[in-house]
Amino acid sequence: MAVKKVKAKKQINYALPMIERQLILPYVMTILGGDTFKGAKGDTVNFKVKDGSIATARDYDFRGRTGPIVLDDIYQQGGNIPIKLTTHVVSATGLELEHLTLDDLKFAAEVLAPQVESVVERIESKALSGFRNLNIHDDLVLDIDAGDDPHLVATEAKRRLDAKKVAPYGGRRFLIGTDVAAAWIASDRLSRYDSTGQEGTPALREAIIGTLSGAPVIVHNGLDPDEGYYMHSTGLVLGNAAPVVPAGATTGNSGISRRGIAATWIQDYDAGYARDRSMVHSFVGVNEIRDERTAAGDWIVEQGEFDDDDLSVMRNRDGSAVVPVAVGTRKNVRMVKFNVTGTGDVLNPLP
Repeated sequence: MAVKKVKAKKQINYALPMIERQLILPYVMTILGGDTFKGAKGDTVNFKVKDGSIATARDYDFRGRTGPIVLDDIYQQGGNIPIKLTTHVVSATGLELEHLTLDDLKFAAEVLAPQVESVVERIESKALSGFRNLNIHDDLVLDIDAGDDPHLVATEAKRRLDAKKVAPYGGRRFLIGTDVAAAWIASDRLSRYDSTGQEGTPALREAIIGTLSGAPVIVHNGLDPDEGYYMHSTGLVLGNAAPVVPAGATTGNSGISRRGIAATWIQDYDAGYARDRSMVHSFVGVNEIRDERTAAGDWIVEQGEFDDDDLSVMRNRDGSAVVPVAVGTRKNVRMVKFNVTGTGDVLNPLP
């Protein structure tokens, strides 16, 4: 029996709900789509974030003028944050003529579905690795016990994040492992969460178990059971682009896209082995946002971020020159990490 295959548009429509159903972590981050990276050298977009201008205010004569008004230069502040695509995620398989001729192969369900699923899972794992490699400021690492009052934990996490004066108040959330979630649910401190109007995937909405201090609490079984974060969505950025369909492909579509996550499906013929090939793939990069400020509120600029011309028009708030520090010095101040002890059986908690 010949294989009965749906056409490309149908295959893409089949894949879209699968992307929504499985992804969680990319949607607690900020997503930058493929158009951002077109023409970017080294597949990197460098955001030169200008933190405003610095002017000088002075006292001048009142009721009587004894001298001219002093004219001061206005300087710039800011930092440079690189966002880079680093990984080509691919799921490819061969479809031999025997499969296509003799087997009752349901292409969408038996080929495309598992390929999309594997690519989506790989993107999710890349997002998870971003959390594991965070360079969080020491002040934002919080040691807690699973038995601690979640309301007090949330209040302290918010206080510490607020003290850094970088992360916006809106767009914050908790991301926690399963043991922490069990302890917090058992505490009866979580407020009810109404998902009506909530953006994101069904998987994300189903993972929200309540709110603390107005922020949704999301449980993720990919985290360690005793792992947890209080974060703003800009603490990590996921860069993602769908590769173009090459001219040599028999058919394909780069339109497998949903809420900022994009992939491409192509099918071509491999004459050397008398078989078709089906491939789903995507370009991905997970990037940490490190934009720590000094105690005075000045950007910490690392070596190589700006050239001498840029630095010549930049000053600290007190008027002093900006002196770059070593690469890797600046920390992430948009996330709080919980080191949790005492997790485990909520029916028989540890003494």
